[in-house]
Amino acid sequence: MAAVLNQTPGLEARLYYADHPGPGEKPFVIDKESVFSARSAAQRAYFSALDDSDHPAWSEAKHILEEYQPDLVGLSVLTPEVGAALRLTEISKSVLPETPIIWGGVHASFEVSSVLSLPGVDYVIAGEGEHTLLETVLALKNKSNPDSIAGLYSQNTHHKPPCSRPLMENLDTLPLPDRTSLFFPERFTPVAMGSIMHSRGCPWRCGFCSSRRFWNERVRFRSAESVIEEIVKIQKDYGINVFTFWDDSFTIDRRLTEELCENILKASLNIAWRTATRLDLLDDSLLRLMRKAGCFQMEIGIETGSPRMSKIIRKDIDLDSAPDIINRANHHGIACGVFLMAGFPDETYDDLMSTLDFCKKIKPAEIVLNVLDPMPGSEQFERAVELKLFPEPIDFIRYPLWPDAHFMAHVSSEEFNKVITEMTRYIFRYNSSKTALIRRARPEILQLMRTDRKVLFQKATRFLKRRFKR
Repeated sequence: MAAVLNQTPGLEARLYYADHPGPGEKPFVIDKESVFSARSAAQRAYFSALDDSDHPAWSEAKHILEEYQPDLVGLSVLTPEVGAALRLTEISKSVLPETPIIWGGVHASFEVSSVLSLPGVDYVIAGEGEHTLLETVLALKNKSNPDSIAGLYSQNTHHKPPCSRPLMENLDTLPLPDRTSLFFPERFTPVAMGSIMHSRGCPWRCGFCSSRRFWNERVRFRSAESVIEEIVKIQKDYGINVFTFWDDSFTIDRRLTEELCENILKASLNIAWRTATRLDLLDDSLLRLMRKAGCFQMEIGIETGSPRMSKIIRKDIDLDSAPDIINRANHHGIACGVFLMAGFPDETYDDLMSTLDFCKKIKPAEIVLNVLDPMPGSEQFERAVELKLFPEPIDFIRYPLWPDAHFMAHVSSEEFNKVITEMTRYIFRYNSSKTALIRRARPEILQLMRTDRKVLFQKATRFLKRRFKR
C-alpha cells in the first residue's frame, strides 16, 4: 500500500511498526519449554501497557506523529491488537485532531461495524486495500466525499455489502513493496526484510482460518519474473540471501511453483529460502526441485492428529500419509516441521490424546504446537460464539487469549491445562533431541555454506552463546 501511494505524484507514505523494540527496550523472550505460561505473562504485560500512557511505545508513536505531521493515519489491525490500535488512534487524535483515521487489515475487514463504533475511527478499509486506500487518499486530498469508494466504510456507509470491491486481477500491476518507507529500518531483522509473497489467497476451507473468506475464495499469483525482480532488489539493497515465502500454501499451483523454482535456478540467484504448505501438495519430484532452487526448510500444517477433529475443522487431508511425506521431505534435504493445534471448541480428551499419539508417530525436524484462539472471520470463531464460550459481549479491546481464556465445550480448563502441559513437555524433549536437531540444522547449514556464510557464522555464534549460558 505504501508503494502504491509513493508512486503517485504528490503523495508520500511512511510505515511505522510500533511493536518493534526501540532503543534500550528488550523484546519479550519466550522460552520454548515454558511457552504457554509465558503467553499469559506476555498478555498481562500487553494489557498493562494499554493502561500506561507513558509506555515507550506510545511516547515514540506520539513523537513520530508530531514530527511527521501526516494528513492521514492508517492502522492495520489483527484481533489481538485492537486495544493497541485504539490507543494509537487516541494518540493520533490528541496530536492531530482533524486528521482522519483509517483502520484496515483482517480484524477491521470482518468487524466493520464494531470498529466504526470505536471512538476516533473515521473509516474502515475492508479486504484488499491498495486501490481503495489510493482512491480514499486522493478523495480526501481533493476535499471530496469518499463514501462512494468501493471497499471503504464510514458511519454513513457501514451497511454497504461486505467485500464491495472486486479483487484485482493481475498482482503484477502492483509495485514492489517499498521497504525504504520504513521508520527505523535498522530494527528489522534480515528475516523480516527477506519476507516475500508469491500468492494471495487459499482455496481450502480450514475452519480455524479466515484467509479463504478474506480473499473471496480466490487465489492469485504474481509472475515468477516479478518475484525474481523483488529477490534481486532485496539482495542489492540489503545484502540478504535468505528469504521466507509467507504464502498460505506455497505449492497450491504445482505448475507455477515449478516455474518459480526454475526461474530461481535460471537466474543463478544462489539463495536459501523457507516456506509452508500442505501435506497433499508434495511429492518427490517437486521436493527435489524445491531443494535444488534453495529451499532448506518447510512447515506443513497438519493441525490435529485426530481423524474426527480433522473432519470437523475441515482440514481435508489424509493423516495416514503424514509420516511418509515428512520422511520424504527430510530425505530430500528439506527440514520438514509440522504445525499442530489444540483447544478446538468441539475437541474432546480422546481427540487431544490422538494428537499426542500422532506426535509420537511422526519424525519431523520440529513440532510446533499452538492453542486455538478463535478469530473473527473463521468458522471456529462462529462455533465458539454458538457454544457461548466467549464472555458476552465480546471485548475486542482486551481480547481473551488462552491460557487466560478457554474455548472448549467438552474439556474443562483444568483438564486441558494438564494435557497441554504433557504435550508440551513431550514436544520440547523431541525438538531438543539430537535427531531433531540434526534434521533441523543440517539442511540449513548446507544451504548457507553455499549461499551466505556470514549468516551461518552469526547463527552458529548465537547458538553457542545460548548453549554456553545454560
